[in-house]
Amino acid sequence: MEENIRDSSFNEEKEPLNTPSTDAPTQAATETSEIINPTSEIKEMEVHHHTHDPAAPHHKKNWKAYFWEFLMLFLAVFCGFLAEYQLEHKIEKDRTREYASLLIKDLENDTINITRSTKELEKVLKSFDSISSFVFRGVSGNKVPGSFYYHSQIGTISPAVIWNDASLIQLTQSGNLRYFRNHELVNKISSYYSNQYYVRNLNNGDKERREKILAIRSRILNNHFYKYYSKVLTIDTLQLADSLMTNMIPIQNSDIDLLNEYANSFENRRGFINLLLTNTYPGAISSATELISLLKTEYGLK
Repeated sequence: MEENIRDSSFNEEKEPLNTPSTDAPTQAATETSEIINPTSEIKEMEVHHHTHDPAAPHHKKNWKAYFWEFLMLFLAVFCGFLAEYQLEHKIEKDRTREYASLLIKDLENDTINITRSTKELEKVLKSFDSISSFVFRGVSGNKVPGSFYYHSQIGTISPAVIWNDASLIQLTQSGNLRYFRNHELVNKISSYYSNQYYVRNLNNGDKERREKILAIRSRILNNHFYKYYSKVLTIDTLQLADSLMTNMIPIQNSDIDLLNEYANSFENRRGFINLLLTNTYPGAISSATELISLLKTEYGLK
């Protein structure tokens, strides 16, 4: 029994192993605070980070900064304007040279056509003279030399100038004549363009009178023989066979009054043709030649 009491007191004095210490909560709290503190410090740093305040006053530029910004912007715009102006000027200059070159070619072709028409009209006038001479001498035995048929064919041809005016019409009607800065040149081009209409009117007037000749001719010439001459043109260089020029050939009507009317109808054309040969055509060639020279000099063309 004494042993049981002794064991009991020993157990009472011995501290239980599983009894928690009173200092444990304090130590745990300290360790937790040590873990939490770094995060708290970071948050405090973030909170104290200086953000931009819209109400804070801005740094003001001085007048020199504004002046240089304005100057640079002005120079950029001005240089762009100059570049565009130079490009437009170059395009306009190239286009003007192109028009000038086209005009020169047209004018050169005009002079060729006028020269050709002049030579044809000179042959027509000679046929007038021959017809008049035949009628004046009179017709014997209702027959005439074959040359009468020949000159009746040539005398009823009405040559007209074929103008090369495509470029000129485009320039005047589209307003592109403004590309030419030389006022003297522009005036001469306009005058030349107007003169073309005048020549056309003369050519049309000559053709109207020729129609009257054709009506009379059909009553005089015999179709069976005329067919050998009907295809002859003023531009032909080949001569007809002597037999066709000299042989005596019958005519359809040898009435003296009709033949006289026939000869007079040719004379009605003479005034138009003389005007073309002595004044209009030479003037047109002179104007075309002058324009060609001015265009070549003005725009450095060959």
